[in-house]
Amino acid sequence: MQNLLSFEESLAWMQAHQDEMVADLQSFARIRSVSRADLAEEGAPFGKECRTMLDFALKRAGEMGFETQDHEGYCGSAILGDGENAIGICAHLDVVPEGDKWTFEPYGATHRGDFLIGRGVGDNKSSAILGLYVMKMLREKGIPMKHGVRVLMGCSEETGMEDYEYYVKHYPVPVVSLVADASYPVNYAQKGSLRSDVVIDAGEQLAEFSGGEVFNMVAPHATALVRGVTVEQVKAAVARQAEPERFTVEEENGCVRIRVRGKAAHAAFPEGGINALHLLARMLEEGQLVSGQSLKAVHGIRELTDDIYGEKAGVACEDPDSGKSTVVCGLLRCEEGKLSLTVDGRLSVVAKPEEVAATYERYAATLGFASVDTSTTPPVFIALDDPKVVALQALYKHVTGDDAQPYSMGGGTYSRVMPRSITYGPSFPQSRGIRPDFIPAENGGGHAPDEFLYIPNWIRGAALYACAVLELDALC
Repeated sequence: MQNLLSFEESLAWMQAHQDEMVADLQSFARIRSVSRADLAEEGAPFGKECRTMLDFALKRAGEMGFETQDHEGYCGSAILGDGENAIGICAHLDVVPEGDKWTFEPYGATHRGDFLIGRGVGDNKSSAILGLYVMKMLREKGIPMKHGVRVLMGCSEETGMEDYEYYVKHYPVPVVSLVADASYPVNYAQKGSLRSDVVIDAGEQLAEFSGGEVFNMVAPHATALVRGVTVEQVKAAVARQAEPERFTVEEENGCVRIRVRGKAAHAAFPEGGINALHLLARMLEEGQLVSGQSLKAVHGIRELTDDIYGEKAGVACEDPDSGKSTVVCGLLRCEEGKLSLTVDGRLSVVAKPEEVAATYERYAATLGFASVDTSTTPPVFIALDDPKVVALQALYKHVTGDDAQPYSMGGGTYSRVMPRSITYGPSFPQSRGIRPDFIPAENGGGHAPDEFLYIPNWIRGAALYACAVLELDALC
């Protein structure tokens, strides 16, 4: 390990600048920046919100004295030194929709004690601020480096990573990149992915059936507008469900409106979620409230949302490195009599994504669904004896004394699309159990209401990141 900068020196500098970092993160997190390619405009491929957020971030980076580059609105760069021969720090500025059940203002970036509460404070605007302050410290300390540093800030990580795909095709790829969107130590394996929209006719009785926030989240809510039934019939069916309190029922324009509350969870870790789409489809079918094509559609939705491991579809797979494949159907839209359900699969590193896609499409077809817009990505796998992995692992152990080994995960980061990248921190696993005692127990996750950031963990993570950049600068 090189010793141009000790962790203790780095930590002291970050702690001295903590108030500035928190203020900058609050200013970032108060801008709603949900990625919407369907609202694209010239120079804003992911909609006005992300354009506004990117402009704000680049302006702030410029105020800090860094060179900035706008990559046609797909993403942006803040650069220290040689941007053509750089070490990358990868972050994203887009967020998932806020959803409901917040006890704090979603875009208030509330500072209470050692915590910030708000959408994006953890996932992942904190990493953009981290990168800017790592560069600021390296510049102020005048540490000699062989490479420049490029902080990349994307606008569609949550919706397919088209931002970095565009960058890779049109701009210089860093010599090596650190993806700041996970936990320490080194993430060496990530599952492959499957994404598909499957479509079915709604039938005569379903005037509406929709739910979910984004494709990569277990649906926290769902609603249906059903023809040909009474409020009394629906309430009786709801009463027979395991958790009737999750449902609300009311008359609406001669139909019956049904709303269901589930529980959000990231599609990469769906085990703790409760899919509201499944609850609603199951109630409609078991209550015999629909028939004909509407019943077929409801049955299909019930089946596809009932199996998070792909066993029914015949795509279940497991390996020692990445564990089980998962399949989540978390977004349903109703347009012109058609129901479109989005599939998000996280596939074991030994699975073959294209074969999985074909098998899943065949299964969906047996339930009456047609598949459209299916896409896959390969898994990420880095050899454990790679010198960069060895160096980053050694740095982590030196700083923490923790002998934790490189890990795999179901979540997908920019490592899927950015060549020569390693997902590394910036969260410390030792802080995983630390959470605010003033938010509900079910709240607080990265895609959940009351998303929070534990500030001391973030500051320590930033200090370690500066040391990691210097390790890679010496190695590469």
